[in-house]
Amino acid sequence: MYVRVSRPLLAAVVGGALLAAGAIGASPAFASDDRASSIAARAALGDEPTLPTPSLPTPTPPPVTPPPTPSSLPSSVPPPSDPTPDPSNPTPDPSDATPGPSEPTPEPSDPPTNPAPEPSGATPDPSEPTPDPSGPTDPASDVTAPVGVFALSTTSLWVGQRVTLTQGPIHDDTSAPEAISRVVSWGDGTSSTLVAGQAPIKKQYTKNGAFTITLTLTDAAGNTSTATASASTVKVTTPGKFKLDKHDLWSGQRVKVTISAVPAGTTKIRFDWGDGYTSDLSGRNQSFTGFYYHRKSGGLVRGEVTLRATFTNGNGASSALTVGKVNLKKDSWKPVVKVKKPGSANRLKSWKYARGTVTDKGAGVPYVYVWASRISGTKAYCFTPQRKWKRVYSVEEFNDCVPIALKAAGGKWSLKLSGLKKGKLYVDARAWDWADNTSKWSSVNAKITRS
Repeated sequence: MYVRVSRPLLAAVVGGALLAAGAIGASPAFASDDRASSIAARAALGDEPTLPTPSLPTPTPPPVTPPPTPSSLPSSVPPPSDPTPDPSNPTPDPSDATPGPSEPTPEPSDPPTNPAPEPSGATPDPSEPTPDPSGPTDPASDVTAPVGVFALSTTSLWVGQRVTLTQGPIHDDTSAPEAISRVVSWGDGTSSTLVAGQAPIKKQYTKNGAFTITLTLTDAAGNTSTATASASTVKVTTPGKFKLDKHDLWSGQRVKVTISAVPAGTTKIRFDWGDGYTSDLSGRNQSFTGFYYHRKSGGLVRGEVTLRATFTNGNGASSALTVGKVNLKKDSWKPVVKVKKPGSANRLKSWKYARGTVTDKGAGVPYVYVWASRISGTKAYCFTPQRKWKRVYSVEEFNDCVPIALKAAGGKWSLKLSGLKKGKLYVDARAWDWADNTSKWSSVNAKITRS
């Protein structure tokens, strides 16, 4: 099962369409200025004349009137001689401030003849509680512990999944429900405090083991009990077993992954390759292959990479489980490409195929890119990925000719030159290996004069 075939990998132009060849990233930069055939194309087609750039009149900006300077303004502005009074704030009459002689001055009132008697008792302290007329409750008389139940959503989990605890009825003979303390011990050294009427609470377990959950209840008098449940122990396990057929890889080299011991009820497995790409797999035992080239975020994958898998069932998703690690080896060798010139190179029948070789000491070469072109007088043609000759009319069009991507078999490659005619033939080839090392150009040309 080649789960990574659909990834956007090494793009090669084959048959006019991008070919996903199993490597991540964009196609190589096909700058063709260094091709040997470019020099001949320039001589045949000539450079395009440079069109003069029309000169446009420079617009004259309109005159700007400068703002008035301080010297043009009057040096002082006299205040108004008769300001208008504000009707909302009238000036007070001085005669209103002084009492008239006809108004008597009030005398202080005499003290009361019979003052109120002092209270006979002490003033009560407002901080002391008011006694309950029905009589106080003696805490020592409450010896009955609260009673309650709880329930768990499951007792079997995978690492990283969550169990849900739901409180049932909890009551006490004297304490109100909200006065009862509720503490959950999850069995892994952690605990949670609940309140009356609280929604169900979830707990995630991050390691394997059997964990006993208890809910401790304490009423206002300090009486303690443990709530009951039909099942209170949760068993946590890790699903699946994993195997890699190799751990040291070249870029582009396939690694086989085997997943076994997949539990019943598994609905999906998400496989993380460690380079930014993931694959969604069915929930069953299986084997598949993959390889590395560029990370999803860009850049060649190098060094150690960790592969992980996440299992999903009715309880949700597990933690990301470590499948294994692979090491992408460093490759500094450049590939070598050669174009073979046939005997009797001046004859058409000798060029039914353009042929050559490619070698690489490291990761290997996925494709050889071949440009075929011919020039007859002042006419230039490119051989397209559709295997047709197309005439071009400028050096720029010639440099934009698209190469044909060829896979090598046993270190050899060949390209059938259908429809070739007499004239000067050029074949240029270049290659990129899986480590993005680039070969030198290899070029041959021949003047075909005979059939």
